[in-house]
Amino acid sequence: MIPTRKIDEQFSALFSASRPFSEHLTKREDDQLRDKYDHNAFFYSGQPSAEELRRALEYQKQRKDAFLKLEGYTPLENAFGMEGETTLTMVLPKGARLDSWKTNPEVTIRTPDFAELEQHELRYYGPLYGEDFTVRNNRRLREKLCYLGAYLKGQLAGSCYLYQADGYTCMDSLLVGEAFRHQYVATSLMKRIAEQVQKEGGTLYLHADPEDTPKEMYAKMGFEIVDEVYEYLCTDLSSLKLG
Repeated sequence: MIPTRKIDEQFSALFSASRPFSEHLTKREDDQLRDKYDHNAFFYSGQPSAEELRRALEYQKQRKDAFLKLEGYTPLENAFGMEGETTLTMVLPKGARLDSWKTNPEVTIRTPDFAELEQHELRYYGPLYGEDFTVRNNRRLREKLCYLGAYLKGQLAGSCYLYQADGYTCMDSLLVGEAFRHQYVATSLMKRIAEQVQKEGGTLYLHADPEDTPKEMYAKMGFEIVDEVYEYLCTDLSSLKLG
């Protein structure tokens, strides 16, 4: 198994209970955040049949969940009309040189004030996912994960969270406020994390979504693609093409 997959599975277990559902599907469930797609997806280990999808759809309807999401490590031959995208897993090789990373000496890194963190995320995620979900999601994540904040001019300019296990550190949810972009806030935060991970002899990795423009920046910084996760989401259950 690719090592980062094992760490990602451990991460998922922090929030979701998993159980076999059918021959090719495993169901993940998070009753505290039932409206979070990633926490309530079906993981597929092979191409599911139309009958398996019908069962999954019926199960979601019984739970009154108005969405269906599938995740797996190989693309589906038949996505049944679901919209698909690919998330990249990118690892910083051990011994990678960090001295070329551009940083801002005025940026300071520390644990963020949680009230500031909520407002920071609300400004970006609130319009996308709704204020109620954004607040609940942030509070749920910080129960079990370590957040770091990058401060510039006395304000929270950027943030991310970390998950560490078995010598691996996953950095995710990197967010820089619009007013602070193009000032090397992200790279200042990432360099601090990378330096600490290297000092501890570990490996740093992250996930880059398809619409995540910084994936080009990550590649220039030395991160290498080691894995892909294929995701299929349907929020209009009537649009599924099950024959």
